[in-house]
Amino acid sequence: MSVLLVATGGTIASRPTPSGVTVSLDGRALLERAGVSGVDVLEAGRGPSWNFDVAAVESIARTVVERAASGDHDGVVVTHGTDTVEETLFLTWLLGGAAATERSPIVFTAAMRNDAEPNADGPANLADAVALASSGPLAGPVLRFGGVTHHARWVTKTDTSAVDAFRSTGEGISPTPSPPPHAGAIEPRVVHVQSHIGADGAIVDWHLDRGARGVVVEGTGAGNIEGDLVDGVERALGEGVPVVVTSRCWTGAVSPTYGGRGGGRMLADIGVIAGGDLPTHKARLALSVAIAVEPSVGGVRRWFEALLG
Repeated sequence: MSVLLVATGGTIASRPTPSGVTVSLDGRALLERAGVSGVDVLEAGRGPSWNFDVAAVESIARTVVERAASGDHDGVVVTHGTDTVEETLFLTWLLGGAAATERSPIVFTAAMRNDAEPNADGPANLADAVALASSGPLAGPVLRFGGVTHHARWVTKTDTSAVDAFRSTGEGISPTPSPPPHAGAIEPRVVHVQSHIGADGAIVDWHLDRGARGVVVEGTGAGNIEGDLVDGVERALGEGVPVVVTSRCWTGAVSPTYGGRGGGRMLADIGVIAGGDLPTHKARLALSVAIAVEPSVGGVRRWFEALLG
């Protein structure tokens, strides 16, 4: 079985030296530390994942999908920083990763402890990911971490420092809607606004004045938002800028339950798109993809409905 390792940096590749300088290990060094041989390597960057922008994440995702879809390898493993691995993994799924895994399984992995620590978890996670990628078909791109497999649709990081930092918030897989046709197509100008007690309604206007092409509002409860945000939301929709509402709750889907200014029912009535059970950071990437496929509010709504089932 042949496997390709796509190395992108992160804590799994980080090795602080006694002098205080942090060295980023390349893919070959990671495989050697994991005791794994016979794996091809593609270096796709070594930066910390918290610094990745939309273009960088799209580049990694498309590279992984293309390599898996080519069938040149029996599986593709991606090493990544834990801060944003769920976002790159999710985008990989949205950009055709589900179909690509029918040819070659896609397995992401990472580490919470750097390579210099005596109990570093990177080597075991990498060896485990290579074994999983070699074992046969998977139901879409996954994260293999700490002996547990998480699907791209559901996984999220839930702890800042625990070794078992990742959890899956649901189960079951829905088909992904159409991805944008070419690299560089997804819309980077999608912003996230948080609703909270006393939220300033001018924040949406501020983003629109600076060219935002999509807005995700993280609401409370079942997807309700501070009433002062509504004017900005209505302006966005009036200008053809799609608005998606999510919830800050860890599990459960938004629903148009409550009336009144800012209530979920009112938001649905004015044209806000339900983000379902997507966490805000994943809904933001989904909106970036949806706008690239069909930029109208109606088109984005149809795309989300296909995604959420």
